[in-house]
Amino acid sequence: MQQITGFMSNDFDILDASGDQVIGHVTTGGSGISRALAGSRSLDVADADGTPLLHVQDPTGIGFDRFELSAPDGTPVADVRKRFSMLRTKVDLTLGDGTVVALTGNVLGHEFEYAINGSVAARVSRKWGGIARGLLGHSRYVLAIDPTVPPGLRLTIIGGTIALDLIRQKEQNNG
Repeated sequence: MQQITGFMSNDFDILDASGDQVIGHVTTGGSGISRALAGSRSLDVADADGTPLLHVQDPTGIGFDRFELSAPDGTPVADVRKRFSMLRTKVDLTLGDGTVVALTGNVLGHEFEYAINGSVAARVSRKWGGIARGLLGHSRYVLAIDPTVPPGLRLTIIGGTIALDLIRQKEQNNG
């Protein structure tokens, strides 16, 4: 996932394993005024031909960061909630059936792991995107999903990675 915009939006291209072909997009929704005042709070994931796949919403609230993942028709997919942690990033993705996918990051905030019942479903690494992208504040995430993970859960993991970037951005702005 390579961030392609940064000022008042949080758009990404989702690239194949070689990093050469775009297989999907993440686009920021909402008006320019709302993004200027509150940041990127509504994002959509689509495949390469533009077919909507997932909606990520950052509802306004007090306390730990919370996000809602939903299907294009509005059906809830998962609730994402940041948990209290002193040195690590910890986030729970609670699926509609009650299954919890735990996202845990290392102390430096560059390596993360998605686990279900103790089994690793995916790993994500925040990588250096190069000098030009780094100066613009663009992020790059390398997401390795276990091949046995079903497609719906793959989308949830992509949505969780978007939420992770939004959490990181908020912490950077507040820190």
